[in-house]
Amino acid sequence: MSKTIYYLGAGASFGKRDSNGGILEGIPIVSEIPARFDAFRLFISNVNIPLGEINLWNLFRTNTSSLNQYKRQLLEDIDRLITGIKDHATIDTYARKLYLTQNKRDFERLKDVLCAFFLWEQIEHKPDNRYDTFLANVLEMPALNLPHDISILSWNYDSQIEHAYRAYGDGHGLIVYEKNTEGEWPELIKNGRIIKLNGRASFANFPIINTFLNNPGLSAGLQLLFIYGHIHIDTGDAGFQFKTHLSFAWEDAPHKEDWLRTIYSTIEDTEQVVVIGYSFPYFNREMDRLVFRSMPKLKKVYVQDKDTAAVRQAMKAVLPANRSISTIPITSCEQFYLPEEL
Repeated sequence: MSKTIYYLGAGASFGKRDSNGGILEGIPIVSEIPARFDAFRLFISNVNIPLGEINLWNLFRTNTSSLNQYKRQLLEDIDRLITGIKDHATIDTYARKLYLTQNKRDFERLKDVLCAFFLWEQIEHKPDNRYDTFLANVLEMPALNLPHDISILSWNYDSQIEHAYRAYGDGHGLIVYEKNTEGEWPELIKNGRIIKLNGRASFANFPIINTFLNNPGLSAGLQLLFIYGHIHIDTGDAGFQFKTHLSFAWEDAPHKEDWLRTIYSTIEDTEQVVVIGYSFPYFNREMDRLVFRSMPKLKKVYVQDKDTAAVRQAMKAVLPANRSISTIPITSCEQFYLPEEL
């Protein structure tokens, strides 16, 4: 379908930092994660829980005791994840270990904490402004869709592109395909698609959840505690469900086959790929090979990164060995690269 694929890693959501390395916009990269989890733990520790009962949208009533319980649980789970991060190279490595050793409880808790963490980061900081510029350049009128010739495959847990899109529309023009989707698989649109390879740290797009997350009467801390306490509670009768959409590329999910078919149909006509901020780590190699070796028409790969040499070297392991594919370095990272073919 799409002739140009944007292949995004964590560097695509890096954003900007101040002179001391503090985040001004965007999401922390791997090297920043341990310090940011320490900050997240401190934030949750300092959440002020009011006495008495809190009435949420006249649907839920919760009280001080319940919120304190959610707070204790979240802090325990954050501590477990912080220890896991210190003992392993990355969160992904730790998650993979829990999955392989069938430690289901800690694996699910890890995903729950990641969801709360990325929600917090995206409350604390503006989205990477490059997404806004990219959307302004490529969205098509009148429906504000991605053009059919451009699709996005993202390894990122975050919702940066979805947040940036809110300035353009109500979200109906931006369908995201992820294998942990609730209910039926979304219709395959003819416009450009967004496919999340690891899912995302967010929830189903129910209007009531958006209302909740933008409720000025509740502090961000209380919002996060309430969400965390209800991730594994069935709230379907109220018209929404707090369930993380995180689903690593290597784990099973109800819609895995639909997801794979969507990937194949999206990339079958691809002629050029723009890789942004992605390092091709070993534990993603199986999925990377599946993607790049399912592009029979691929001619060029643009690599946008501060260290293009390392990325291009790592990428050799996933490109088809029997074909000549040009890899073109792009070291300027001020905006997402728009190749001449567009």
